[in-house]
Amino acid sequence: MKNLERLSAVASGREPADAVFHGASVLNVFTREFERKDVYLCGQYIAAVAEAGSYRAAQEFDVSGKWITPGFIDGHVHIESSMVLPGEFARTVVGHGTTAVIADSHEIANVLGPDAVRFMIHQSERASADIYFMIPSCVPATGFEHTGGVISVADITSILKMPRVIGLGEMMNYPGIINGDLTTLDKLSAVFNIAGENAMIDGHAPLVLGKQLQAYRAVGIRSDHECHTFAEAAEKVRNGMYILIRQGSSARDLSLIIPELAKSRLPLDRFCFCTDDKNIADIIREGHIDSNIRNSIQLGLPPAEAYTMASLNAAECYSLPETGAVCAGYRADFVILDDSETVAVHSVIKSGRKADVTHSAAVKLPETRGGTEAEDLLYRACHSVHLDPDAITDTLFAGPLPAGSRTFAISIRPGTLNTEKYELSEKDLSQGLDNGTLCRLAVIERHKNTGCHSLALLKGYGLSRGAIAMSIGHDSHNIICAGIRPGDMTAAVRRICGLQGGIVIVEDEKVTAELPLPVAGLMSNKAAEEVKTAHDALLPAARRLGIYESIEPFVTLSFLALPVIPALRLTDQGLFDVAGWKFL
Repeated sequence: MKNLERLSAVASGREPADAVFHGASVLNVFTREFERKDVYLCGQYIAAVAEAGSYRAAQEFDVSGKWITPGFIDGHVHIESSMVLPGEFARTVVGHGTTAVIADSHEIANVLGPDAVRFMIHQSERASADIYFMIPSCVPATGFEHTGGVISVADITSILKMPRVIGLGEMMNYPGIINGDLTTLDKLSAVFNIAGENAMIDGHAPLVLGKQLQAYRAVGIRSDHECHTFAEAAEKVRNGMYILIRQGSSARDLSLIIPELAKSRLPLDRFCFCTDDKNIADIIREGHIDSNIRNSIQLGLPPAEAYTMASLNAAECYSLPETGAVCAGYRADFVILDDSETVAVHSVIKSGRKADVTHSAAVKLPETRGGTEAEDLLYRACHSVHLDPDAITDTLFAGPLPAGSRTFAISIRPGTLNTEKYELSEKDLSQGLDNGTLCRLAVIERHKNTGCHSLALLKGYGLSRGAIAMSIGHDSHNIICAGIRPGDMTAAVRRICGLQGGIVIVEDEKVTAELPLPVAGLMSNKAAEEVKTAHDALLPAARRLGIYESIEPFVTLSFLALPVIPALRLTDQGLFDVAGWKFL
């Protein structure tokens, strides 16, 4: 809570500030100007931004020649995709200037159901960045796959009352919205009934335009992070939506939108940044929202506009009234930069104190069940792969290649999560697995040991030998495996079972690299740097299998099971045509 009496006393000059940051150029996000001002603090808040010497201060920090901007906000992220727990994720991103994130926990919710949100809230209680939560809206994403949990309308009503829960997460079932599916619409109504007409509901609407967009927007969905062109983003902004421009490990939309946005006359106050899905190795190597800002400046966006999109715009989108500006009355969350053009982060002030990025937030896994709710949830999360390794045999992967008058494969499009529907020729079917054009793709249900599994062919991945298996298979997170020979695929999936989740690479039926992810099969309990080291070892092992340099092997593979992104996907129930909303 703000100490209003103390803030008033400091801001009026009657009492000294706790600290002053002196000599920097401070970004005013309301006017898009950098101004030479001093920033005066009172506890966790900013008391004043004023000319040098305007106020007394108990402590002075000289930041002459540097720049100060508001802390960065990630408008849409699945922390699970970083592959570390919330504490480690926050420690890592705050070092890159991110002081708040809007997290949608639908990845782990597909494994644990509504308890997943409780789990993530517990894990984020002492995080060094503010973590706000959106309720997963589509668990499962569709009725065409098996998951480990379901989030119902009643669950949404209950979760909305939890701390730091601020709205409904991305509504991926856009066909349900457009076609008036009552079960889907009931979820929106539940949120409006509790949070009011201005409740925040995130969207997920790739290529949804025209009348379909009108229907999607009319029911109150306010954002989208799936735009791959400026034209699509512009149409959605003109219909009152916020656009979260994404730069993740696989989906990289900045270069597709920013150059035209920078030249356009569209106001930028409806544009924000997000990462969506970015693994910890890429965050450490490339950056987080600081990378979005840096790349946007390089693509022609004025620096002041880029920083405002990364702060104030996101704060206004998600109704965070004390966040997003370096201004009197706002939280003292700001970034000190050595250089504003390159977004060179010198240090980060979070809630009035320098953020600690050195102490690991790694977690010890419990050996037995019991104790507090947080400990019990962690134990459950670490036992989520319910498959008998002995039941995984070559026969699961040795099914006959497809045959028929028209046979289709999933074809990867580099740089985007979208795929294409590729019609196979007789030559493809006879030679594809021999020349590396095609590989086998399998999805195996892992939550309830139902025995459900499916096979398809994949084009454009480049795999020419060996196999890769993962317990990350968006969004249901069944086991997904790509390979050439059934024996390699068997070895990879069996190792996943032994690890209780992770990423495994096999060649000649031997494991050549692996990354254990024992928490829900999605996250490690280790320090971010340890996870990065293991993840970095995966990439050369994957490249040795022939995967194309233009393909990010792991994020790309994980999304091939998500049946709400065009055009073809593989779930544990079969090959799914997203446009036709049916199995092939």
